[in-house]
Amino acid sequence: MNADPDTPAYGHPLYDLPLSQRSIGRFLRLRAREDANRPYLTFGATTFTFLETEQCCRDLARGLAQRGIHEGSRVLLLLPNCVEFIFTWYACSLLGATIVPLNTNLKGVLLEAQIEDAQAHAVIVKDELLPALDSMRTEFKRLIPWLAVAGDSQGADKIVDGDRLVRFEDLFQRGDDDPEVPADYRRIQMISYTSGTTGPAKGVMLPDALTFTSACTFMRLSAMTRDDVLYSPLPLFHGLSSRMCALPALVLGAHAVIDERFSASRYWEQAAKCNATLGYVVHAIVPLIKAQPPGTFDRAHRLRAIFNAAHDLAFEARFGVRTLEAFAMTETSYLLYFPYAQRTLGSTGRAHEDWDIALVDDHDVPVPTGQPGELVGRPRKPYLLMQGYHNKPQATLEAWRNLWFHTGDILRRDAEGNYFYIDRKKERIRRRGENVSSTDVERGVSAHPAIAECVVLAHAASAGEDDIRLVAVLKAGVELAPAELHAWLKERLPKFMWPRYIEVVDTLPRTGTNKVEKTRLVQQGLSAGAWDAGS
Repeated sequence: MNADPDTPAYGHPLYDLPLSQRSIGRFLRLRAREDANRPYLTFGATTFTFLETEQCCRDLARGLAQRGIHEGSRVLLLLPNCVEFIFTWYACSLLGATIVPLNTNLKGVLLEAQIEDAQAHAVIVKDELLPALDSMRTEFKRLIPWLAVAGDSQGADKIVDGDRLVRFEDLFQRGDDDPEVPADYRRIQMISYTSGTTGPAKGVMLPDALTFTSACTFMRLSAMTRDDVLYSPLPLFHGLSSRMCALPALVLGAHAVIDERFSASRYWEQAAKCNATLGYVVHAIVPLIKAQPPGTFDRAHRLRAIFNAAHDLAFEARFGVRTLEAFAMTETSYLLYFPYAQRTLGSTGRAHEDWDIALVDDHDVPVPTGQPGELVGRPRKPYLLMQGYHNKPQATLEAWRNLWFHTGDILRRDAEGNYFYIDRKKERIRRRGENVSSTDVERGVSAHPAIAECVVLAHAASAGEDDIRLVAVLKAGVELAPAELHAWLKERLPKFMWPRYIEVVDTLPRTGTNKVEKTRLVQQGLSAGAWDAGS
């Protein structure tokens, strides 16, 4: 395993910023002054220094201000992984405006719903995503006050016309005036829509204080230094690439490399090419990496750690990295984590210093140590929690009840204060009188050498009971009959965990953040070729 860095202990001022210092503008100025020519952002073959980044962001802020964007405005981003995303994010922060980044896979009615909910004052789009906006009905196109297109704007006049259409490049305005407004950690920096795997997407209103918590806690759990190179192939509209990669790199003066997209077969190669020391994944794509055949770059890289991946000693031994795990939500940022030098295998972390944490039953009564309960929390500092779901006051009240924010996740805690993830509360399965963890069944199925990835779902049976439905993807070139898999599982799982239905598919549906979209599988129902064990 690659050597750990010589890093300041927890308590370094940049690892735990005072609320008054949680400002993007402050760090743009600081890095441009102290680290002007150090590389900051790399997209493809182009790298921007800290000074170039600050200049571009302030120039863009002037242009946005001339188009009417000001404190309290909402600017909607329909952008892939590109520097325009970062520049617009930071420019809006300088103006006190709010960005609304959307999943780039949206189109049609799903895109219409978020356009309508966001009520944006401007929309920034990359030319390759113009067809998504054009897929909307005319009445929803009218909700776009003005549209800036990065790249070729051909065809954009079918979406908006006249002075409502501008070239993104024309928004950059040089000048001596400083467009930055005074910092305010309470200000809503972005509205981030949840991926909607368990229901309609909700716009989470994130203040500056919360977004910087994501950056600072990531620095602690990864022992990040200014000499680290961060590699993320995850979408920027997701918190891992934005709030936990680009933002901590700005704070510390490190180098962030944002890839166009994730590739399981090229992950290590891409990390090696940019000399990355810290890598990013999500739990759902780790099996895709592990399923790849041995390759030249499995160890020919400088990555010392990879986040966010469940502790996996086999993964660590094969690829020479440390797996880092934590528990965070868009609404709260980190609730559970371990500082880099600490961990308990299998645990997602201990309570964050800034939060009161509890596990409770269905009536919000704390459960005994060792017993499963829903994770709830409340912050010890102001504005570390979302400021509500945009336009959804009832959903906000439902999440924040009895003075606790409810995560909807079931965990257990041991006597040492380590927390262990069990399952989503809404995805628990009741089978033969037992509460079945879909995660536990998935873990058992994934141990079969032919399985690349899988998901386990509840399938309604008799009143109060569920059958277990398994949807699996096999490794390339491997054959495995459902009956054979079922027989193998019977030897390794308790009876109440045996799947009744098994479906073998080529791929699993995913959200733009690479989470498996269980809701879509449930809506589709059993496929015609589903194998039935009969009981």
